[in-house]
Amino acid sequence: MKYKVFKIIFIVLIVISFSLATFFTVKGLTYKDKDVTNPEEASMSSVDVEQILEDIKASNTNLVYESTGISEFKSLAFLEEGKVKSYIVDTITGAELSIKDIIKEDKYDEFLAKEEELLRLKYPEFIVNGIINGEGTKVYVIKEKVMVVYYYDYVYDYPYTESVNLTINYNEVHDYLDFTHELDAEYQNENGYNYSADKKTVALTFDDGPSSKYNAQFLDVLARNKAHATFFMVGTMMNNCQKCVLDTYNSGNEVGSHTYNHMNIKKNNALDVNDNLKQVDDLFYKITNDHIKYVRPPYGSYSKENLENINNPLILWNIDTEDWSHHDVDYIVNSVMENVQDGSIILMHELYETSLQALEVLLPRLYAEGYQVVSVSELANMKGKTLESGHAYRAIMG
Repeated sequence: MKYKVFKIIFIVLIVISFSLATFFTVKGLTYKDKDVTNPEEASMSSVDVEQILEDIKASNTNLVYESTGISEFKSLAFLEEGKVKSYIVDTITGAELSIKDIIKEDKYDEFLAKEEELLRLKYPEFIVNGIINGEGTKVYVIKEKVMVVYYYDYVYDYPYTESVNLTINYNEVHDYLDFTHELDAEYQNENGYNYSADKKTVALTFDDGPSSKYNAQFLDVLARNKAHATFFMVGTMMNNCQKCVLDTYNSGNEVGSHTYNHMNIKKNNALDVNDNLKQVDDLFYKITNDHIKYVRPPYGSYSKENLENINNPLILWNIDTEDWSHHDVDYIVNSVMENVQDGSIILMHELYETSLQALEVLLPRLYAEGYQVVSVSELANMKGKTLESGHAYRAIMG
């Protein structure tokens, strides 16, 4: 009898011990260790996560974004002292996640490569290289259809002070994402060539080309800096390098006429001038299937008669770099930076290595100071102006 009593007491103690162990084990679980397949535990966790989210909101000010359509986590963004602060909180565990946690494990490098590709589409080379090769802070705000990346504290070769950020549409990174997300039927990536009428804008022009030696390099520098230009080409030079003409045209830059043989139109009669300009237009049409819009008179020389008889606007300039005379990079760059203003038309030449070297410095400096560098047509469009024949333009102001 005594044995049976001890046996019953022993069993009761075992049951109590097991129950207590189970209770304290559950209470001691971290968010990551919980069995998220258990509905009761998930319900308990959701209450805890809500408190975590409320605590985050209470400790930050100026909430600017809170996700609503992502089931795996909650995304919060706050603006503090001009910078975005982001939280990604797991809706089951309450753990704070990083960008790496929401990208498929074997796709993270591909995701970063795509991010760099889209950065290069939006920003000039000096900004992208500062981010890729430097140290700073990336802040990812995860939204329902896009993520926005903010880049802070990176150092660039030129003193750029505007906010650097990138919107990545999920259509671009769909295969890399490890969470539920929506896709846009239509979307457009941010593109550095989508110029804005709200920014300071100048037109860059090159005379006397195309140069078979330098043309491709000029186009490359422009492309790396998200800039366009108008190339006022001489007909004989165009004939010698028709590929240069086509490459310039296809690159999104603009080709204008500098007469067929660098004619001083002021010293010639209307018939000869028009025949000369027609030669250029015919050659241009043969190469591109398009027509010349603008004429730049050599030496900037023209007459009232020229204005009355030429069926194109004449494009002059208000900043002359004198790069044909001063083969000095600093002189060329300073001649622009000391005189540039919104609506300026800058004169350079395509024939000189020092002009090419100056362009490498000039374009990022202009960009860093808030200027868009565009073709004459793009400048006119930004300023809401229609350029008309019978007129000569030294600048295109708003």
